[in-house]
Amino acid sequence: MSTFKTYTTLNLNETQFKDINELWNNEYPIKLKDRFSLLLQDAICKNHYLIEDENNCVIAWAVVFEKDNQIRFSIIVSSTHKGKGLGTDLIHLIKSDHPSFYGWVIDHNNDLKLNNEPYLSPLDFYMKQGFQIIPESRIDSEIIKAVLIKWEANNG
Repeated sequence: MSTFKTYTTLNLNETQFKDINELWNNEYPIKLKDRFSLLLQDAICKNHYLIEDENNCVIAWAVVFEKDNQIRFSIIVSSTHKGKGLGTDLIHLIKSDHPSFYGWVIDHNNDLKLNNEPYLSPLDFYMKQGFQIIPESRIDSEIIKAVLIKWEANNG
């Protein structure tokens, strides 16, 4: 049986950054390739949640940060480890540390990943976790089409 190690850090080392960038490129739509570093540009108070496998490779990652006066998050789980509860574990860790937070979620299945497989929207996953959709807050650009979601302790 696989053993996973979960921990938090304020700063990523070079290996962690490389692992997360690779996760980002493999798991998100190809239009977002090599844009991981842009996510945290101008962000403050970053807190990274990492899950590593027995080889110390990052297989799941989340970050909480402040940007534009909002507490926001992002999360990635390796497709080879989906369905094992790692995403839920990361969400629970974030919920225990933050009474409310926001995230942008792709809400369609029209994009392809680097491996040419369709990127499947995780919106249903977040709804099951108690998030609410903020339908009036959208990003509709050539690179990404997404909706804002919010979790509040009182609601979920």
